[in-house]
Amino acid sequence: MSRWVAGAVLNKGEGNIGCSKENRERILEAAKVLNYQPNHAARTLRGKNSQVFGLMVASAGDPLRSFLVEYLDGESVAIGRQVLIGNTFGNPLLVDDPVRFEQCVMDFAHRKVDGVFCAVHQWCTGDRQFLLNWHPKTVFYDDPGIPNTSFVMVDRAEAIRLAVSHLVSRGRQRIAMTLMSREKTTQHVRLNAYRQSLETNGMTFHPELVFWGCDHGATYAYHDPARSQWLFSTDVIEAAITMLVDQARADAVIAYDDFWGATLINRLHKRRKHVPEDVSVIGYLNHYLADWTAPSLTTIDINHPSAAKQMVRMLDDMVNTPTDQIVAKTVLIKPRLIVRESA
Repeated sequence: MSRWVAGAVLNKGEGNIGCSKENRERILEAAKVLNYQPNHAARTLRGKNSQVFGLMVASAGDPLRSFLVEYLDGESVAIGRQVLIGNTFGNPLLVDDPVRFEQCVMDFAHRKVDGVFCAVHQWCTGDRQFLLNWHPKTVFYDDPGIPNTSFVMVDRAEAIRLAVSHLVSRGRQRIAMTLMSREKTTQHVRLNAYRQSLETNGMTFHPELVFWGCDHGATYAYHDPARSQWLFSTDVIEAAITMLVDQARADAVIAYDDFWGATLINRLHKRRKHVPEDVSVIGYLNHYLADWTAPSLTTIDINHPSAAKQMVRMLDDMVNTPTDQIVAKTVLIKPRLIVRESA
């Protein structure tokens, strides 16, 4: 057989190569014995796809995105592609850096990646339009706020409906919610779903049962390189407990995420409040820490495996479609409630 047939087989069987199953198996076995690896750089020079996806994240070690990074890599490898990660937070201080965002975009362009996943948080800086100008074949995790873009996002409204319905089924009468920023559309999606879910379950919405972290100087968990650990402001959680539990008599709290949930449990214990007997707590994310709180944290699983599968499928379709024929798509990911001990 010719070297052209062998090359086609080793590069995922592109084109009509007329190779029998027996010969294909012989080629693959020989490549395995010889430890052959395709030269993707040479393929790129010949105008072929690089078989590499770029993945932009604030930080690959970010606990809110680490699972998504893992699943995106696994799903990409499953279809014969590798993932090149670009961290947009400047190291080692993990500082939000718009210049670093643009450097990642240009680095991906120089390396001729086939397409890009952008999972950088909405609140992080970085010119998303600049990214699209250089990489029109980009799939976002969460809505970037730019028309005619493709993105995958969790159904946040459904997540809150699941939480409220579960707490109502457990007999909770004063269900509270913690949110972060009034400026984020996603937070208002949660708030509206919370209000509607209460009404659906025959309960009254009380504004005093909604805690906005931004009103109390909330910042998110931050990394202290000197101590090599992530730190979280307990002052904001103490303020939430004072407002929601002590003053508004909440008997359940839907936390902004699992880190808020875990810290709520910890600080409630210090105030001699029992979870879930006095106050039930539900988190949001289903981070692995949810199994290790005491009691373990009931939470909303935002289904990163499904999100990754959809994002890889969408980007793979884009790569195989002429740029001017790409049709923007939006996929909502269905979350699920993981019942543990805290609610």
